[in-house]
Amino acid sequence: MKLLHALAVSIALFVGLWVYISIGLPDLKFYPWIGFVAWAAFFAGGGGSVGFIKPLGASLAGILLTALTMYGVGMAGGSMTSLIILISILAMVLVLIADISYFSYTPAAFLGAATFFGSGGKPDDSILYVISSWVAGLTLGYLSELVGKKMAKKETA
Repeated sequence: MKLLHALAVSIALFVGLWVYISIGLPDLKFYPWIGFVAWAAFFAGGGGSVGFIKPLGASLAGILLTALTMYGVGMAGGSMTSLIILISILAMVLVLIADISYFSYTPAAFLGAATFFGSGGKPDDSILYVISSWVAGLTLGYLSELVGKKMAKKETA
């Protein structure tokens, strides 16, 4: 089986699992769409262990720094002016942290920020659910690639 076809089958199987876990088990409080964003970041990051680690640090930084920024916006009164100033500073920081190797995948930092905003942008326990959805998506990306490669090798052996 061609690798592309094996990956397609593996990804389809893991997508079914993710849909069941993230939608069928709502008490787990996963955000299905965030898992898919992270899954895409895994492949965009090159796949394998690098595709897991590369987006992990930057996305977590994006999520946590955005939560901190939104907390700051609230502490500053929640005005449009405070929102504009603090989000602008956040964007600058998300780029500048790329000087640190663990946070160097800037697209993932912005994806982490975007997923936090998309989850409601409230600095509360939802932060944990955004993070767990990211980790689940990266893990599913890793597993779907691993299984797909094994399926491709099995057919060619």
